[in-house]
Amino acid sequence: MKNTIKAKPLSDAQLMVLQIVKKPYSEQDLEDLRELLLGFNSRKMQQHLDETIAQKRYNTADFQNMLAGHMRKTH
Repeated sequence: MKNTIKAKPLSDAQLMVLQIVKKPYSEQDLEDLRELLLGFNSRKMQQHLDETIAQKRYNTADFQNMLAGHMRKTH
């Protein structure tokens, strides 16, 4: 039996990036693009984190308790 991997279709974002980078780029250009994409992803994750913190109304004391392990449940 042959081991096959089913390819998932590319997302719109992946297709857009492929369309943009279809021409050859220098190593510096690729590094700049990498930094740009990492920065974008970082900003999106921070935005999601900020929204979650606001939604759950976490405060500094909550985070201190989490760090200290006081919110852990025993099994």
